[in-house]
Amino acid sequence: MHPEHRSIGELAYRLWQARGCPEGSAERDWLDAEKQLRSMESTASAALDGSLRGTFPASDPPASQRPDEPPANADAKWKTAGTSRTGSTGRSRRSKSTQGKPSAEPPH
Repeated sequence: MHPEHRSIGELAYRLWQARGCPEGSAERDWLDAEKQLRSMESTASAALDGSLRGTFPASDPPASQRPDEPPANADAKWKTAGTSRTGSTGRSRRSKSTQGKPSAEPPH
């Protein structure tokens, strides 16, 4: 059974019970349940739309077509890190997963 039909059926049953379980009112209960669920959905949708209205346009601006440039203080940061811009410090650059494990290759 479709989840929407299940929800309508459950609500229709509760409405029928609340009205004292009268005979021959199944269609009326079903239509009332559909109407109530549609009303709740539209209210929830309107509330969600209102809460999202303030988030548009997206907070991240579109990317510019200019090439990437390093920050103005990039050289100072490289110097502080104790490495050159090319990243060669004279030591081997192994991934963390291979550090401390014997290498199949002889060291350079």
